[in-house]
Order: sequence, then C-alpha cells, then structure tokens
Amino acid sequence: MKLDKGNLTRALLAGLLVLGLGACSDSEDKQERKAAVEAVKEFSLLGLVPADSPYVMVGSRRMPVALSEKMVRAAAGDIENGNVRKMLAASMEEDAVDEKTTKIMKLMDAILSELEGKMNSEGFRSLGVPINGRAMFYGLGVLPVLWLEVEDPARFEALLSRIEEKSGLKAEKLTNGEMSYRRFAMDELTAVLGVKKDWAVFALLPASSEKELLPLAFGEKRPEKSLQDTGSFKTFVEKRHFLGYGDGYVDLVRLAEMSLGEAQGVNAQVLQAIGADPKDVSPACRSFIKTTVQSVPLISFGFSEATESRYTIKAAVETSPGVAAWLKKMTAPVPGVGMDSNAMLGFGMGLDLPQLRDGFKAMMRSFIENGKDCEMVDKDALTQTMQGMDMMLNPMFAGIKGFDLAVNDLEIDPQSMSPKAVDAQLVVASVDPKGMFGMLGMLNPQFAQIDLPVDGSPVKLPVEGMAPMAPPTYAAIKGEVLALKLGGTAPDGIDRLLDAKTAKTPPMLAISYNPEKLFKAVAPGLKNMMESMQGDDAEELKSAYQSLQSAADIYKYGQFRMLGTDVGMEFVSTAELK
Repeated sequence: MKLDKGNLTRALLAGLLVLGLGACSDSEDKQERKAAVEAVKEFSLLGLVPADSPYVMVGSRRMPVALSEKMVRAAAGDIENGNVRKMLAASMEEDAVDEKTTKIMKLMDAILSELEGKMNSEGFRSLGVPINGRAMFYGLGVLPVLWLEVEDPARFEALLSRIEEKSGLKAEKLTNGEMSYRRFAMDELTAVLGVKKDWAVFALLPASSEKELLPLAFGEKRPEKSLQDTGSFKTFVEKRHFLGYGDGYVDLVRLAEMSLGEAQGVNAQVLQAIGADPKDVSPACRSFIKTTVQSVPLISFGFSEATESRYTIKAAVETSPGVAAWLKKMTAPVPGVGMDSNAMLGFGMGLDLPQLRDGFKAMMRSFIENGKDCEMVDKDALTQTMQGMDMMLNPMFAGIKGFDLAVNDLEIDPQSMSPKAVDAQLVVASVDPKGMFGMLGMLNPQFAQIDLPVDGSPVKLPVEGMAPMAPPTYAAIKGEVLALKLGGTAPDGIDRLLDAKTAKTPPMLAISYNPEKLFKAVAPGLKNMMESMQGDDAEELKSAYQSLQSAADIYKYGQFRMLGTDVGMEFVSTAELK
C-alpha cells in the first residue's frame, strides 16, 4: 500500500491520539490515588482508632453517587422488594426459636421494613443518611465500632425511634459529652448507638468495662497511639493504590497475639473484660503459631477502580516474600485465561502442577520441622498428605498447565430445556497436547483412531456417535495448545484460539460472565417450567428467575481472578454496571 502524505498525517494523528489517551488515563489514575491519600490524611476519625486495632475498614471519601446507587441496587434488590423480610417471616413461622432469638429477629424485621423501597439516593436521604456517605469500622479489641456519616440527624433519630417501636425493644436514652445515645443491655455485653453532629456511632462493649471504654468508642477520649498518629493507614492506602472508598485490613498477627494472651493495651483489656481466656499453649506450639502467622500476616482489601458504572475490588492474603515467590511459580500461563471477553460464561485455570505439588510438600515439611515439639502438629497426617499429593499429581497429569472454557452463545429448547444450538470453545495448555487428545480415546474408541496434526489444521470429531444432538466439534493442535471449537460456525475461529495471547499477569483462576446473555438463554425455559409447577418448587424457581433477571438488568459484565503476585494471593473482582 502506498503511504501518501495524507495517510501519513492521519496515522501520526491517530498515534498521538492513542498516546494522549493513554497518558490521560494514567494521569487520571495518579490523580485519583493522590486524592485518596489526601482524603485519608484529612480523615480525623482515624485519631480514634488504636494503632494496634486488629481490623479496620475506612471509607474516607464519598464514592461517585451514580456508582453508589448502582451498587446498592445490585446488592440490596431483595431488601428493596421485600423478599428478605418475607424469608425472615417464613423462618420465624417454621422454626422454634428462643426468646432472645425472637427479639433479634423482630429487630431485623423492623430495620428491613424501614429499608423497603428506599434503596436509592432519595430513600437514603429520607432516613437521614447519604447513599455514598463516609464510614469507619474497626475493632476496639475484638469488639466492633462503627462510625457512619449522617446528613440529617433529626431524620436519623426518627428512624431509630420507629425501629424501637416496631421491634418492641426499648432502649435507655442517655448522654455522654456531646453524644446522645441509646443503650441496650445484652447480658455480658452492652450495645450503644449514638448520634453526634454529622456522625452516628454504634459500638459493642463489655458490660464490665463499659464506663472505661464508652468515652473511647464515642471519641470523647483518644487512644494512647492512633492510626492518625502513626500515619500507618495512609501508608497502607498509598502503597496498595487504593481509592479511599472502603479500604481496610485484618491483622492476623494481632489476632494471634490476642489468642495467645500476648496482647497489650485495649486489646488485652477487652479480652479480659469479656472473659476470653487465652488458650493454654505450650512454648513449642506458641513458637509454631507465631512463625506460621508471620508467613501470612495480613488480609487487605479495597477499591482499585471506581467510575460511574464500573468498579474493581482487590483483596489479598498478604504473605512473606518466600511464600509470594512460590505462589507466582505456581501459576502457569494459559492462552485466553484472564483476558477480557464478552462470553456468556468463561471459566479458566492455569496451574503448574509440579510446582503446586512441590510447594505444598515444602510447606508441610516446614510445618513438621517448625512444629516438631508442638502437640498440635500431626506429623503422621502431614506425611500421609504429602504421599497422597504424589499419587494425585502423578506424571500423567504433570504436563497439564490449565484450560480456558468459554460458552459464547447458547440456545435452549424452552420445552425440554435441552440445548438446540451452542457456540463454545475449550483451550487446553499442555506439554504434550497430542497425548492429552489421546486421552479422549477413553471416552470414545473412534477418537483413538484420529491422527490429529500439530500444524493447527482442524479435524472434525465424531461426537455424533456419543450424542446425536451434539453440535459439530473440531479439534486442532499447535505448539503446546489443544483447542476444541463447538457449534454451527466451527471450525471458524479455531486458529485464533491457538494463537491467543496470555495475560500479562497470568491468573490461577479466572471466571467471567455476561448476565444478560445468560438470562436470555434460560428465561423462556424457566418461564415454561414455572407454569407447569406448583407449591414451594414453583416459588423457588420463581425466586431463581427473578434473581437472574435482576442480575441481567443491573450488570453488563463481571470478572473474577485469583493471582499469585509479589504481594501474595490476590483476588480481583471487576463489575461493569448498566
């Protein structure tokens, strides 16, 4: 093709546009992360959280309203339409429960009745709270404290009064400094719920230490050292590139200290007040537990992406560098796994089975060595498990790296609920794909007679002998990839499967789904089945139908990935909303 000046100019402009958009996106990401760090820095409530709190979650910024509304709609559809309240009522009728449980269920019913029909911005506002309000949740020792932003204190107080009246639970009304609050006695514990200016506060306290801990929970008194004093939470958010919409962690080291009776300060005070005696653990087991927990010290979570119609939440079991290095080795890259697609349903895995086996065996040997004098460690059981892994992950399977299965489209007969047409594909990555295909001979002797070339040429498989209604199916091999394509358009596209890219950071597990495509495929058949059924079965099917329909109305696309990274084991969930 001849490239004249006009073509060259247009090409240069297109290139500059692409680069500009990329730079703009990168700049926006940096600005978002900077805004999150500044919000955490300015979030004064962190001055109330003890620096050694075992768990913390903070929403220091207001999420975009449009996204908040969509997320609430997605998560609380059954609260909005009253289904949760109906299930609660049915449970109360069917199950014999004690007086204490009855009171709790009545309280839940009262709360749900106030939320019905109000899962939107206007509904939240009528209750006195913004739908995208800031919040803070943390542990005062093991017991929870929640701070929730309030927009209209009078409306919120009215809400609490209505819940009290409907539930029949009358609280003692008291004041503490600037805080007016309700007090609920609960045997060894006391629940308090107060309102202070623009914040509502809920806390669960030991009845025996209520007087000492109440000022701490309500912010009238500050801890000796807080997360604001240390700046550790700001560093936590900044290091992980979280966005301030609900980020936090569970500190497994602190929890281990508490279980071993080695906690200090408020953590120890709360444990003592609730009568939680630490386990009587031998010195050898104490050392073993500490060593093990240091390998997985933290569980972290937070938003890494948030626009008006899309969000990504990252969670991680954070590990020591040695464990993280093993997790990364355990992952095997498989073409297509973890890549964005618009399939109706996708499911893929990529695992280096020898690394998986050797890593687990090394971990168990470490347990045996570090816990050799610990009575909690069953050395014989660990040894047998290692032997079992050798049998399960034998050489026959060692060369399998993983697979990527995708159902692109599906047409189901509404009368029989059997597939009329299907467009699906399977990619298997293996050191010996020809040997993998040979294993299909166990399913059908005709497969054993097929000599599948390794140059990517597709060959039709005799699947009709196995199932007369089976769709046309083709197989092809190229390099270390075996691809199967099903459907009326096969083998078109099988070459793209063989040459598919691998993800930049290959996941161990990846799941994707398109709720609208899935609902369209199964809805006619489910409707037909509902018409022919009665009683509880019909109600259950109707509930399943409504759930699928709701997901199709709300979600465009969803994806979940599990990865081994420098951090440890990461779990990444992305959702695109309508």
